[in-house]
Amino acid sequence: MAPQHEEITKGARTTVPISFFAEAKNKNQFLPSASLHLIKKHHESKVMPEQSPTSEPSNISCSLSLELSTVDIIKMAKKIGSGDLSYVKSAASPENYKDFELALLLQAAAFNFSNQQFVHARNLLNICQDSASLNGNPIQRVVYYFVEALQEKITMETGGEVLQEKPEGNRRDLTVEEAFLSLHPALMECHAKLPFCRITQFTAIQAILDNVGSAKRIHLIDLGIKCGTQWSVLMQALANRHECPLELLKITAVGPSKEMIEEIGKQLSSFAASLNIPFAFRIVVSDLQNVDQYLFQLAANEVVAIYSELRMASLLAWPHHLESLLSTIKKLRPRVMVMIEIEANTNAPLFMDRFNASLSVSAALFDCLESCMDRDSPCRAIIEGMFLREGIQYLITSRGKESIHRQESIGFWRAFLKRFGMVEIALSNWAFCQANLVAKSNPCWSSCTLEVNGKGMAIGWKGTPIHMLSVWKC
Repeated sequence: MAPQHEEITKGARTTVPISFFAEAKNKNQFLPSASLHLIKKHHESKVMPEQSPTSEPSNISCSLSLELSTVDIIKMAKKIGSGDLSYVKSAASPENYKDFELALLLQAAAFNFSNQQFVHARNLLNICQDSASLNGNPIQRVVYYFVEALQEKITMETGGEVLQEKPEGNRRDLTVEEAFLSLHPALMECHAKLPFCRITQFTAIQAILDNVGSAKRIHLIDLGIKCGTQWSVLMQALANRHECPLELLKITAVGPSKEMIEEIGKQLSSFAASLNIPFAFRIVVSDLQNVDQYLFQLAANEVVAIYSELRMASLLAWPHHLESLLSTIKKLRPRVMVMIEIEANTNAPLFMDRFNASLSVSAALFDCLESCMDRDSPCRAIIEGMFLREGIQYLITSRGKESIHRQESIGFWRAFLKRFGMVEIALSNWAFCQANLVAKSNPCWSSCTLEVNGKGMAIGWKGTPIHMLSVWKC
């Protein structure tokens, strides 16, 4: 895609305005008893030989509560394997135990697939299919989509014909980025009700303010603008900075569609005018593979801040493009770069490692949707049936340059960015404070976990990390 650009112009510590938090506050089928015998028969080893040496051990010592969350059940199934389940049955509730059986069957099917035991894997998946459900509890839902993906993968591996037609209700013509830009109602409701987006965005804004808050001319580069509404929060914070008046805030938005981004620019320009902030908005229509430093038209007296939300991992299938992007970022010499990525190694070389990493994050997301959205919500059905389903499908079935939905953990990114002279900056206490404030503004805040990871922050659900936020400079 040939890069293009266009401009829309309008002639003591800075923190995120607290008013935004006030606004933010305004929510069975069973397996046959023979299923565990099949697991015993086709999943005989507790330790999966294909797993890497760093994988968690399969034997555990823990106590089960009477009620287990989706996250708990998936973790237990992964660790226990085909061991003695009698104490699980005695400790767990009947519904939890049936869900646990279902999770074990899925693990066994994946294990057999990884060892090219396709007939055994199909048999186990067929049993899973009897209890998995699009409309059931979170375990039944997440298993449904993994069963679907594994069945497709087996068909691909055995030379069968894969049906390209998706079930009614699971079709879409937009990418996730385009859906955000077009303000897709399901994504907007998900953004509002789930805690993760607000936490990462508000924390990122505070990190940017901590590093460029006293600059007179700020050039913010958003490497993959979505709805862009969080930048109105940044504007309000800068408008309250009376001791050092702002001379110009320039936002350069990178994205796939000029028409969609133009509308965001108009809205931000209007908001800036209402605050009497000198503001310019520029558009760079390009994918990240073709981004070049000269597209951003930096002025000598501008302080550069870069915001990258779920963008770096999209280039993992093209390492030379990822390296080129980091080289471009280095040439821009940002005062600060905030990076947000999924905290999971779904790019691991071994299938079972990729499978378990994807399943852990997916289970946490389905559990979160169960807590934060109504089970019969049409928007929830779209989020699960389109966007989460697609992510699972790509992670299980794609390979090589098709693997555009894979992620790496923060350890990989730290080593990678260090190669390009990037230095990680510690999040300030103010940034952690903002994260806690936003989390507690969500009705489901008690299940949201915020953890210090090195100099960054992991945002998760019931102990499972989902997002990782880190801050960098040249």
